[in-house]
Amino acid sequence: MSGPSASRREWAQTAAIALVFWSGIELWTLIVNATRGSPIPWRYMPGHAAGVVIAAILGVAGFAVLRTLRHRPVTVRAAATIVTLLVLAALFALSMPAIHAFTPMLRTDDGFGPQQYLAESLYWLTPFGMWLLLVLVLESGRKARVREANLSAALIAAKEAEIRALHYQVNPHFLYNALNAIATLILDGRNAQAERMVLRLSDFFRSSLARDPLAEVKLADEVAQQRLYLELEELRYPDCLEIVVDVPPELAAAEVPSLILQPLVENAVKHGVHAPGRQTRIEIAARTAGDQLVVQVTDNGPGGGGPAGTGVGIANVRKRLEARFGAAAGIDAGPHPERGYMAAITLPLRFAG
Repeated sequence: MSGPSASRREWAQTAAIALVFWSGIELWTLIVNATRGSPIPWRYMPGHAAGVVIAAILGVAGFAVLRTLRHRPVTVRAAATIVTLLVLAALFALSMPAIHAFTPMLRTDDGFGPQQYLAESLYWLTPFGMWLLLVLVLESGRKARVREANLSAALIAAKEAEIRALHYQVNPHFLYNALNAIATLILDGRNAQAERMVLRLSDFFRSSLARDPLAEVKLADEVAQQRLYLELEELRYPDCLEIVVDVPPELAAAEVPSLILQPLVENAVKHGVHAPGRQTRIEIAARTAGDQLVVQVTDNGPGGGGPAGTGVGIANVRKRLEARFGAAAGIDAGPHPERGYMAAITLPLRFAG
């Protein structure tokens, strides 16, 4: 929280604390006098109320002085605190005859000489010392909260930068593969397919670049994005890919990080495609496990991709999940029990509002 409104609120809080503090001092004085059998008459109350207001004003002024020196060396601040204490006590003692001139207070009418002025000043050193100590404690707490807020903001910014970097790591990798595929189609003389692939590539990037890397998307939209990618791959491997999507309707609005499935689907195509003439089945499926969402990408290929998901794409997904969800999310990847390769991400089940 920063800016003029926060500053005004802080000063208002300090003024309110000053009024409460000096009201407490005055109340304590009333209680002590009452227990000693000499209660303060009601006709003196307006004068003591005025004294509370003046003390509060002086207290806020003292806070302002110490606050302006908060970045100075400790010795400077210590000396300033002592001087401020002496000045506040002296000014408040000086205000006593001024208040008494307008409304009666509990004091003698024998004048206000130097000796009485000194006695009043010394008396008020203790209350104003307590006030300045409270001010220093409050300011120390404020500084600690500001440091904590700044640290928290820095950590959030670092996490966001990390997520963005990992997000943008996906597209260049995919673009490299797609351009290689287009070049292969052109070299093979399959120009019509190469043209369709360029158009599909344009659609894919138009859709993906419009997304905020820090935002989450509906699972249905993420799957639709992967269909665009798979349409590109179907142009590379005509009649070789079978795409199966098994996402229950009740999970279509579940939130997932944008393009989180892209590396997994890429791996399924890269390592799952069989020899020419054989069909590769790639399945994207979603289910729940308690309060977790599980989305898995499975292929029936030869089982490539590295042991326990050590590939670059798997590492990217793992880091993105860790950066966004911490220990609440993860990825499990490895050879499928029957045949092929499976990568499953687990993350908190949340739905788009």
